[in-house]
Amino acid sequence: MSKKIKYFHLYGNATGSDGKNHIVTIVGKLEQGSMRKEFKEDVPVEYKEGSFVDGTLTFEKKVFQRKLTLGLSICHPMDEFDVEKGIEIAKARIEKGDTLGSLETNSVTMLTDDAVMGELLVKLMYVTDTINDYLPEE
Repeated sequence: MSKKIKYFHLYGNATGSDGKNHIVTIVGKLEQGSMRKEFKEDVPVEYKEGSFVDGTLTFEKKVFQRKLTLGLSICHPMDEFDVEKGIEIAKARIEKGDTLGSLETNSVTMLTDDAVMGELLVKLMYVTDTINDYLPEE
């Protein structure tokens, strides 16, 4: 698939059960492009006049695809927050497959820039509300 890649990010504060502040960075990697996809369709095939058998028609078709993958980084309370470092860590986690999940669509009207920011905001709110689930146990 020929791809166009765009990154989005948001960050926010979360207070752990220990009372310490953690800054959470959520990064979204949006990939879009077109790819060739194989389709199969069962069809009746006339092998002689009036005689049919079941057959399978296989063909390729170019389809549009968008995929949003989310990554996370959390700044330790003892470290000074650096948004670029947070983005770098979250991107690295996306690349190695340590993600918060992904969404895919074949519709050009879905996963638009504003929809991506909405997804990031919802995930950021969830992580900051449940920050203890994302912190290592000490």
